[in-house]
Amino acid sequence: MSGVHFEGNEPIMALVGLGLGIYFFFAGFKELKSKRIIQNIPTSKINTGAVGTNVEVTGRIICEKDQIVQAPISGRPCAFYSIEIQRWERNRRRMGSFGNHSRTGFNSGHWVTVESFYSGKGFFIDDNSGANAMVFADGAIIKRKGVTQDFEMQSNNFDQMPSGLRQALESNQKKLRKFKLKNTSWLFSNRFRFREWYFSVGEKIFVLGHADSGLKAPKRKKMKFKTFLKAKKVIQENDKLKKRFDTNQDGKLDEAELERGAKILALQLESKHSKEKLEDLASKTKMVFKQKKPNPFYISNMSEKDLIKDLATWSTLKIWGGPVLSTGCAAYLFTIFFP
Repeated sequence: MSGVHFEGNEPIMALVGLGLGIYFFFAGFKELKSKRIIQNIPTSKINTGAVGTNVEVTGRIICEKDQIVQAPISGRPCAFYSIEIQRWERNRRRMGSFGNHSRTGFNSGHWVTVESFYSGKGFFIDDNSGANAMVFADGAIIKRKGVTQDFEMQSNNFDQMPSGLRQALESNQKKLRKFKLKNTSWLFSNRFRFREWYFSVGEKIFVLGHADSGLKAPKRKKMKFKTFLKAKKVIQENDKLKKRFDTNQDGKLDEAELERGAKILALQLESKHSKEKLEDLASKTKMVFKQKKPNPFYISNMSEKDLIKDLATWSTLKIWGGPVLSTGCAAYLFTIFFP
C-alpha cells in the first residue's frame, strides 16, 4: 500500500459514484413499481372514487381570485409555485504534495440543492364530476413538463435581489435551515441559483395517491375562537355543508358533528378563503390527497401516457446505468488500491 498515491479528489468522487450507482439501481425499481401501479389503477372520478385507497384522478386546478399568487422570479400569476435554492460547489484538484490547486478544474463544479419551499400547502382540482379534491403537495413526487425560471447571484449581492424573490424568501425564512438571506463579504461569497416552477389556474393535473375523506379535523391545531364560531354559523346556514358533515347520514347534524365540521371549516377560513368560495369548495370536496407512506404519491402536469413513458425511461436508465456506474467506479478504486 506504500506505493499508492492519491492525486486530487478522484478517489472520493469514485466512492460517491459507487454509492450513487447502488442508489440509482434501487430507485429505478421503485419507479418501475410506481409505473405499474399507475398502469393498473383506473382513473376515477372525484365524486365516485373509493376513499381510503390509492386513487388516480385527473382534473384542472381551481383557485379563488384572491388566492392567486405571483411567482417570485417570472412574476406570472399562478395557483401554486416552488422555489428551489441551489449552491454552486467547485471541483478542485490537488497537484503535488504541497496542496497547490491547479487551474484546470478550479472553476468547474456542479449545483447542489440546499433548500426548497412551496407557495402554500396545496391546491384544489376539479374534474367536472360535481366534486373537487384538495391536494397537499408536501412529500409528493412531482413530475413536470415545461421550463423552469432561474435567477443566479452571489451571496455578497443579496441586497440587489429582485423584490418578489426577496419577499418570498423572507416569508419562508423560518422553514429554511440551510440557507440564510444575509449578505456575505466578497471573500466568502457563494454563488446561488434560485429555480422556480409553477402550476397555473386551469392547468390539467394528474394525481395518484392515498385519498382521504378530509372529514377528520387536524389535532393540536390552534385557531381563533372567533373564527370557530363564524365557521359554526356558516354550517348552520348552509344545507350542503350540513349534509357534508353529517357523518352518520341520519339526516340531521348533532352537536358533535357540528363542532367537528366547524373545526375543519375554521382552519380553511383562516387560510383567507372568502366565505362564499369557502362554502362552495368545502361542500364539494370529496377527497383529500396527501402523503401517506408507503403509498405512492405523484402529482404531474403530464398526461398519464406521458408520465408512464417518463417513468419507464428513467427506471430503465437507473436499473441498467446504476450497476454500470458502480462497476466503473469500483474498477477505478481497485486499480488505485491494488496497482
